[in-house]
Parts: sequence; C-alpha cells; structure tokens
Amino acid sequence: MTTPIVRASKAFPDWWQKLEPYTPRFHSTPENGYHLRKHDEMTARDCYAIVELYKKGIILENWCDISFKVENGMYHYWAADNTASPHDHDRRQLGESFPNHYHLKLISPWAFREKSGVKFLWLGAEWSLDKLEIKVLPGVINFDIISPVNVNFMFPMRNGTFMLPVGNPLVQLVPLSEKNLKVHNHLVTQPEFDKLVLTSDKPSFYGWKKVVQLRKRNKERGTCPFHGDSNG
Repeated sequence: MTTPIVRASKAFPDWWQKLEPYTPRFHSTPENGYHLRKHDEMTARDCYAIVELYKKGIILENWCDISFKVENGMYHYWAADNTASPHDHDRRQLGESFPNHYHLKLISPWAFREKSGVKFLWLGAEWSLDKLEIKVLPGVINFDIISPVNVNFMFPMRNGTFMLPVGNPLVQLVPLSEKNLKVHNHLVTQPEFDKLVLTSDKPSFYGWKKVVQLRKRNKERGTCPFHGDSNG
C-alpha cells in the first residue's frame, strides 16, 4: 500500500512545512524606541492550534488518483486503479442540507480495528484540502462497532473537473481519549479482510442502533458470539 495510515504528526501540509519558524526580531523607531516586532512576522507555522491538532490522531490519505467531471447536472469519475467505486446516497437521506452540492462516498481499502473502545472524532484534513473544493463530512466513530473507513464528502454542482490526487490527506481521526494509541498497518488477503470487517447495519432492519444495543448486551453477558460463554 503506497498510502499507509500514519500519525498526524507525520503529515503536516507541505505549505506549512515551507514556512519559516518565527525568530524574534527587534526594531527601533523614534516613536517606540527599541522594541520587539512579533505578531506581524508570525505565520501559521507558529499557530498553537494547528501544532496541537497535528499532535493528535492519525491521517487517512487518498489511496489512488480519482478524476471527477461535472457537466449538465451530472457527474462522472474515473479512478486510476480501476477499483475505487464511489457510492452516493439518496438525496432524501440528507433532507434540505447542501442543496448546491453532490454527495459521494469513497469506498476505502482499509478496515480499522481498535481494542480499547475509544471513540474517534472524524474530521476532514482541512489544512491539506486547501486546493480542493470538497467538504469531508465530520462525525464520531467507534471501531468496536464498525470497521470500514469510507469517506463521505460533498462537492459543488457546477460544471468543471477536479482530481483527488493519490497521497492527499482526506481525513484526520482524533481519539477522544488521552490514551497513548499505537498504529499498526497490516496487509492481508481478501478473505482475511472480509473476516475483519465489522458493519453496523446488516443484521437488523433498524440499522446500527439495534446492533449497538445487542453488542452492549453481549459484553454485559460476557459471551463471545463464536465460542459461547467466555467465562465458562
């Protein structure tokens, strides 16, 4: 895999890394005398909020070039590896939101598993999407419930073309915990991958809500769905 999952601290945007770190400079004027020039020389490289954000979580990068074309009220796409197959949702699921945008879901080649039950804040990697007119949709996810990491995003309903380049960060996952989490990438066969994937909506007509209830019940019972009573 050419785009492994990495810690966010390894994926600062290129434009940010090109900025010079702040160096204190002093200046003399008749009005103010000898003084420190500060705020007008600082850049985003010195922004506390950005630096702290990139200390948290992991980055999901785009895994292949995907080209999009919008014309006459329709969109078309082509993926470099011929395997990416974006899906869309029925507009009724979104109500009146984003009336001037199309919705697409990129089907990721990754499946996540996490042992501690920590929830993750799902955010668009906004500082790396500065040249793309897409809106990656946010949420909170728990990999004890679901393991696919498919990327939902919106893009404008206007004629034109754009490309999502391979390696461009798409999503930042920030753990809602102070635990020190380790990241491991594993390459597995398709049958192994299929066994690893957890989906939250398949077993019930009521979707993920019912499945979450049942998984909580099973934990309270101390039962394993494959081996019966884990205490016995």
